[in-house]
Amino acid sequence: MAVAEIARDSPRRVKTLVKKMLKKTLDWNVLPLARHPMNYTRHFSERFTAFRGLGLGFGSGFGSGLAFGLLVSTASIGWCQGPGSGPAGGMPAFSEPSFRERLYEAGGIADREVHNGKSILAVGIEGNQTVSDSFILSQMQSREDRPFDKETFNRDMGALYRTNLFRKIDSYIDETPEGIRLRLIVSERPIIRSVEFLGNERMNEGPLKKHAMLSKGDALDPISVNSAKGRLVELYKDKGMNQVDIQVAKGLRTGDRDVHFLINEGPVERVNSIQFFGNNEFSSELLKARIKSRDARSGVTRYVGNICSDLKLDEDRETLLGYYRALGYFDAKVDYQKSYNSEGDFVDVAFVIYEGDRYGVASVSIAGTERYNAEELLPSMKLKSQEPFLLTKKLQDERFLLDVYGAQGHIYCEVEGEVVYQPDKRMVDIVYKVKEGDVYRASDIRVHIDGDFTRRHVVLQPLRNLRPGEVIDKRELDAGRRRLVFSTIFNTDPSRGEVPRIEVSPVESDRSPTP
Repeated sequence: MAVAEIARDSPRRVKTLVKKMLKKTLDWNVLPLARHPMNYTRHFSERFTAFRGLGLGFGSGFGSGLAFGLLVSTASIGWCQGPGSGPAGGMPAFSEPSFRERLYEAGGIADREVHNGKSILAVGIEGNQTVSDSFILSQMQSREDRPFDKETFNRDMGALYRTNLFRKIDSYIDETPEGIRLRLIVSERPIIRSVEFLGNERMNEGPLKKHAMLSKGDALDPISVNSAKGRLVELYKDKGMNQVDIQVAKGLRTGDRDVHFLINEGPVERVNSIQFFGNNEFSSELLKARIKSRDARSGVTRYVGNICSDLKLDEDRETLLGYYRALGYFDAKVDYQKSYNSEGDFVDVAFVIYEGDRYGVASVSIAGTERYNAEELLPSMKLKSQEPFLLTKKLQDERFLLDVYGAQGHIYCEVEGEVVYQPDKRMVDIVYKVKEGDVYRASDIRVHIDGDFTRRHVVLQPLRNLRPGEVIDKRELDAGRRRLVFSTIFNTDPSRGEVPRIEVSPVESDRSPTP
């Protein structure tokens, strides 16, 4: 039947004809495609590539009559062309697919080996000295008297490698008329036989084993042993033993099966005094209150709360540096020095500070705004030009811009305050980059509660100002989240279960254009 005749027929007639042609010409993949509906798109889009080059077309009347699907009608037209419209000899617009293509179009089934389905007669394991055969077989699904499957066998190999017990696994598949024989030749990694700590007097083995993260039966790897040594050093320094020395006596040489850590703990250091040098703008008492390290308070707390940890001192240095830069001292530098007493157990800590000049704000601008003019927003900003820089004001301005746009439905608005330095003038330019995003309205409000049904009123209370169809106010969402957390009714500990939350899922049809 010609294309024009199909186009003039009724939709019911066209549907019947196409079904008949599908049954006759596409019988080899109708059922597989039915089991995998998404394959219709892949199958017919590939076939339509050849059909488009024929110059055949159809109008809106034909397209509107095929309510049951345009993809099926496209394949029917491509097959119904007469001789002379396609390849020479009256061949169809597409050639007969290969066996591999049929498998792909039927759902992506892998091309398996010919011996699939035969029973496994035996699974032989060679080369294992420490790992037992039973453990290896417990990691595999391919076992004796089970049908052999190549994909399952490949997954078994991956499971064995993930145990980290084998350096190499060679697999051999021997096919016989009776069935399949599997043979594995494994090359084991060294296995830890024991973990010991020598020289630890102040630390028990429990915390040491926990931080070393090595135990009997694990794979012995030099990298993991050195990592364990680093974690042990950090543990000792956190306890004030900054002069600790740890050596790996066993566990790094070829053939080792035991891991031995030789520890020289050293003394427990305590802070006698903390002093600050170079601080002209801020008092030593103010700076001391901002760090975590504590001194002996002139001998009052000589052995209480004054552990000297190098890790904590490094944190204190970064804390002081961040404090200065938050106030506009961008050139500030902070370091510390330690002075020991004769016994080496008490330390005087001195923080040396270079403050530098304080930077001011040269200009404040807003980029990327479309809904508002920058001149409308700048008067309400906290940071002003020709004033000293303050990080807290910059963060307040970012929060202000987010609230302004969030109140108008821009719930995915992004604001980033960029600081542009002018070192020669000791000034900075503040540029707030705004990505407004789209305006969203509430489409549906759904409540999911586990537990007492009467809690529904408590959940709806935080969202009392939000109704379907209204523009979403991001401030109300944030306030609702806070009310849920501080309601003292629901669980707020993530370790004990799910915590209350408000989720916003954007729906394409619910998006409003930005006015």
